[in-house]
Amino acid sequence: MIKADDIFLFVRVVDEGSFSKVAERLELTNSVVSKRISRLEKGLNVQLLYRTTRKLNLTDAGQALYGKARLAQLALQDAENAVTSYGDEIRGKIKVTMPAVSAQLVLSAAIAEFCKKYPRVEVEVSTSNRFVDLIGDGYDLAIRTARLEDSSLIARRLIDSQWIICASPNYLRLNGKPSTPKALQQHNCLIYKYEGTGPDNWLFNQDGQELSVQVHGRFHTNNLDSLRQSALCDFGIAYLPKALIYDDLVAGKLTSFLEGSAGKSLGIYAVYPRSRMPDKKLRLLVEHIKEAYQAKKEYFC
Repeated sequence: MIKADDIFLFVRVVDEGSFSKVAERLELTNSVVSKRISRLEKGLNVQLLYRTTRKLNLTDAGQALYGKARLAQLALQDAENAVTSYGDEIRGKIKVTMPAVSAQLVLSAAIAEFCKKYPRVEVEVSTSNRFVDLIGDGYDLAIRTARLEDSSLIARRLIDSQWIICASPNYLRLNGKPSTPKALQQHNCLIYKYEGTGPDNWLFNQDGQELSVQVHGRFHTNNLDSLRQSALCDFGIAYLPKALIYDDLVAGKLTSFLEGSAGKSLGIYAVYPRSRMPDKKLRLLVEHIKEAYQAKKEYFC
């Protein structure tokens, strides 16, 4: 007979990535956790996990069960929150994924402040610039900088992030400052390659029309701060989020130009699955994060 507690234990094991961590948190022995997962696999007649000495990997069957079981767990949590939210105590766990720039500039400190304010809340943060599968990977909330098109997600806009064309004063002194977007084609541009994106096209607004300029350069990376460092080393021209280079602009280490033409502005959103209504602690965290962004508005807009 399959027990619901074993299924939720399986979800916990996947979330933690370790039998021992789950055993420690639940005050069980490793052998008990292992036996209960084995009992679940026997009851379902499928293997759910590949076990190695270093990590756990989901089988296809395990991935399918995890996705459905995670939804069921969230539904139960929502039911509990519908009752407990009438009280004053805010408690529980929130699993969040966020981009590196926002984490460094705003969110790490903001979430620390939130946890200090609500001592019964536990927040698990993963910093990544890739778009994770919120449900499949078990996240309650994602902070995303993007043009969102996925209708399966509910998104709340927190702030807009303006991007800026910039270079070091020394680079511009030696190579000249481009006066038009197309003049960038004569320069070494520092290219942001995000998850295998194609042509190196930079977007601009010119006379009310969107203009795409294909630029060229000798340095390509998926790390925005690497582009910033290369620009600071006089190596080329970069197209970067204002938030990332705000302090460099103020200090005169980088110079912005083509301000009236730069056409890249992305919304920063708090995103959660449509299948889940945010509970009280999640709503409070989203509001706290929005206030943290607004407090540093000059970095983004």
